[in-house]
Amino acid sequence: MNILGIGGYSHDSAAALVCDGKLVAAVAEERLTRVKHQGGVPREAVRYCLDTAGLTPDDVDHVGCYMRPFLRIAKRLPYRLTQMFRSPTYSAGYMAYELVHNAMYVHGMRSLRGPETKLHFMEHHPAHAASAFLVSPFDSAALLCVDYVGEHTATWAGVGQGTALRHLQSLNYPYSLGVFYSAITDYLGFLRASDEYKVMGLASYGEPEFYDDFARIIRPRSNGWYDIDLSWLACHYLPGSRCGYFSRKFLDRFGPPRRKGEPVEQRHRNIAASAQRVLEETILRLLNALHAQTSQKRLCMAGGVALNCAMNGRLLRESPFEEIWVQPAAGDDGIAIGAAFQLHHTLTGAERSYVMRDARLGPEFSDEDIRRFLDGAKIGHEVPEYLEGRAAELIAGGKIVGWYQGRMEFGPRALGSRSILADPTRPDMKNLLNKYVKHREEFRPFAPSCLEERAHEYFTGCTHSPFMLFVYPVEPDKRDRVPAITHIDGTARVQTVSKDVHPRYYRLIHAFEKLRGVPMVINTSFNVMGEPIVNTPADAVRCFFSTGMDALVIGNCVVLKP
Repeated sequence: MNILGIGGYSHDSAAALVCDGKLVAAVAEERLTRVKHQGGVPREAVRYCLDTAGLTPDDVDHVGCYMRPFLRIAKRLPYRLTQMFRSPTYSAGYMAYELVHNAMYVHGMRSLRGPETKLHFMEHHPAHAASAFLVSPFDSAALLCVDYVGEHTATWAGVGQGTALRHLQSLNYPYSLGVFYSAITDYLGFLRASDEYKVMGLASYGEPEFYDDFARIIRPRSNGWYDIDLSWLACHYLPGSRCGYFSRKFLDRFGPPRRKGEPVEQRHRNIAASAQRVLEETILRLLNALHAQTSQKRLCMAGGVALNCAMNGRLLRESPFEEIWVQPAAGDDGIAIGAAFQLHHTLTGAERSYVMRDARLGPEFSDEDIRRFLDGAKIGHEVPEYLEGRAAELIAGGKIVGWYQGRMEFGPRALGSRSILADPTRPDMKNLLNKYVKHREEFRPFAPSCLEERAHEYFTGCTHSPFMLFVYPVEPDKRDRVPAITHIDGTARVQTVSKDVHPRYYRLIHAFEKLRGVPMVINTSFNVMGEPIVNTPADAVRCFFSTGMDALVIGNCVVLKP
């Protein structure tokens, strides 16, 4: 049975293909169209998935979509009516938008069907939960999904057993932690729904000076859940960032918002630190309650908030769960996987047989394709006998290297297929990468890719972190050895690299260790700020020549700048 899953539509649309219970392909539309956070119908992503499996739309038995449009209308329109008196023009416009948006969504999803294809609109948060649990290594687990909003739900908790998911408790919009964190993101001069990771990085440079204030906004309930004091917010009845997310009450207390391009002040750093702290404390309390309710030892998380790796690291250290698994595409794009697997197990009754150990599910180009492109573009290159050793020599020599190998990763993290690599032992490397290659804010940290069996030597409590979704403390006696990946708070967002899963990348890091004495390299995504991660060889070459990278290792070829 061939099942196509569709993730996202308002933003971050994606497609995934499950054939007879195996995840064959998954890709976000943005990687193919080159429009960051591309929404709409993911036609290019669908085409890639089908081409990878040698299928046509006629061969697709079922399509699972990331949201139930009629449930969304049934939940959102009545809520918007309650705000009509406060904001009649916006409320009326919003309701009209919802009707048009959902009609276009339904029409777009129907356009993906073949003659015999059956279309299924899945409930948003259970599909989120399925995207994590049904491909996890756990037979049973507690489930938590936290994001901006689904049909109307914002935080959803449940439990998974075998192939079944059971809802336990949820909280609806506007009581949304995702909305709160996006509001802080907007207030600090970044793009909401895409730049939340900048707030997470900035938080380490501040002190939680305003934690008590924020704890009055996000207030704990006696049952471990939370309430939000809506008097501090305006976005639930006014149009988002155009009118501001926060009410006059918030602005009077914390001052005017930072505008894009303005200097980052200590006040901004402290607000970021306070927001990060209140998010972590709120989720910790929620997990304590969920653990008591389910008696599960393991937890699966999904939703955009689950991409907050600083929070995830603290949850791993301090929550009562022994193991936590987060799907690498935890946002709306990853729902494509959950929708497809939910349908597979529901329709076939089959037991689980697939565990997601590798996020490399996207397009790839053969060595022959790459050489043909380089020759056609008259780009000189060498083909070394030992590619990984040559790349390690370049990195050890202080060069910044683009690394383009195999299938592209699914999700926002580069994991050794579309990566920029550098030497973590050089104290100046972080600033060089930010200034000359990534063209991004100086407070943004860089992550290490570390040999899996050596990770515990450098990162406290780290044994297995293949998707770069958890922050770990760097061992104090190792921080001076790897200054370029040690964040200001003494932590690092770690990817562990397994010889079995990622052999070429493993060999590169092993060769680098022989030269510089540490079993890791800096790994950042192969793109510049504002652009998606590169997909084709042409994308890689264009990015290489337009930035301060020194070398490009693409397929079995090495390109050096004059």
